[in-house]
Amino acid sequence: MDGEPINKILVPVDGSEMSQKAVEYTSWVASKTGAKVVLLHVVDADKLKLTYEAMDRFTPEWEDKIKGTDDVKRYSPFFEEQLKCMLDDPICRRGNNILKEMNKFAEKIGIKPKTILKLGRVADTILQVAEDEKCDHIIIGTTGLTGIKSLLMGHVTSEVVKYAPCRVTVVR
Repeated sequence: MDGEPINKILVPVDGSEMSQKAVEYTSWVASKTGAKVVLLHVVDADKLKLTYEAMDRFTPEWEDKIKGTDDVKRYSPFFEEQLKCMLDDPICRRGNNILKEMNKFAEKIGIKPKTILKLGRVADTILQVAEDEKCDHIIIGTTGLTGIKSLLMGHVTSEVVKYAPCRVTVVR
């Protein structure tokens, strides 16, 4: 991996100061390498308010399979309908706003990123998008909005570093 060119960088954003710093650092890396940039915001599926009916149908087997919106659509037409309703959920609207703001910030400092909004488990979805988008580098902040630290970095960052299919740079 070392010495290989950086062609595409994934930057997970959550609106925190750390994710903004990750975007700033990505701007510098992209200007030096010519890499394309993908900004990703993941709406944590666990935080969405599912109806009791949806929860009754949400089995552990599905839970293992579902990582993002596309996966949900593949496994159940019911969840596709549920997702349409969820898009009006304040958490999804907030996620969309975060992505728009980070995109504006990125463009202001010289990046013209692709933006992606996904629903799923945060770390799993970041890893899946890195593979799907064929990213060869992930740049991520140490901690997100919770500010909770697990030793030196947050839980999501730790998972991404541990399981990433590519290089990872952690920004603090």
